Amino acid sequence: MNQHSNLGHISASYVNLLFDWLVSAHPEVATRMPFARPVAGELNRIEIPQWQAMLDWTYQALEDAAMPLKIAAHVRPANMGLLGYVASCCTNLGEAFARLQQFENLVYSVNALNVAFQGDEIILRWGAERGRPGHWVDSVAIGVLVAFTQHLIATPVYPRRVQFINPMPENPSDFDVFFQCKVGFAGDYTEVVWPVSLLEMPLKSPDHVMRSMLDQQAQLLLKQVKNGEESIPGFQRALQESVGAGLPSLNEVARRLCVSTRTLQRRLQEQGSSFRDELEQVRVEMAKNCLQAGDLSLADIANFLAYNDQSAFTHAFKRVTGVSPAKYQRTKRQ
Repeated sequence: MNQHSNLGHISASYVNLLFDWLVSAHPEVATRMPFARPVAGELNRIEIPQWQAMLDWTYQALEDAAMPLKIAAHVRPANMGLLGYVASCCTNLGEAFARLQQFENLVYSVNALNVAFQGDEIILRWGAERGRPGHWVDSVAIGVLVAFTQHLIATPVYPRRVQFINPMPENPSDFDVFFQCKVGFAGDYTEVVWPVSLLEMPLKSPDHVMRSMLDQQAQLLLKQVKNGEESIPGFQRALQESVGAGLPSLNEVARRLCVSTRTLQRRLQEQGSSFRDELEQVRVEMAKNCLQAGDLSLADIANFLAYNDQSAFTHAFKRVTGVSPAKYQRTKRQ
């Protein structure tokens, strides 16, 4: 694991896709799987090297080069965790792709997603700044993206082009068939190219209430600032956005504000506060909104707010409010 330790992590819900597929398609292999199925809320994140090992073992057991595509085709919204739920709440694919970029770290925190527009095309692009997870990991990830997109819309629409950063595998034609377009390999980036018109395509059943709740998080937090002014301009929004992106750290908030961490710490101290206190307050306010909506499990809320696990979320919430998240939710429902 050593040299790969910086590759990132993925959510337990995402990893469960492999287990779900094996149980459905190869039950006899599933019984021999030497890795334990992770449970959301108890083991929220899996390191990429462990995910690589799971996929490598599965390939050795099946000797099926199309394995990553078959796994991807089995994806369900539940495998995408909160990201899947949030994306399903959007009005059209444009909003869903925006949420993908915002919440990607909750499900798949490896190389960062960059979105570019070129002519009448939108390009989703991943580099290799954190390393190369390899053919199996990347193939499942891009396959899941395209397959999950089909779950969101009534009429299937496929990419214009797909390119992988990895060398060509032994079965390139399987990729052409799966993605319904010509797939390239050994590129400078991994890319999925869609027509811009796709962004306006409506989703099957958008949940406007939940979408609105998530969109208003920043505004709700800003209202808590007296007279609508902040001693550190933009701090509340930057903090909320860093939580939503799964990166609730002093360094990340300072980066978003274009100041040094030392400067940010000093300004917080000058107003008698600390980054830890501000972060805890923001998370609790966001948690209250999620709990009042009542559509997310405590494990999902913990993931959304970038806690290490559900227990850490529960303790933090109770420390600030004096009651557990479950009790707070019951009170609001009465």
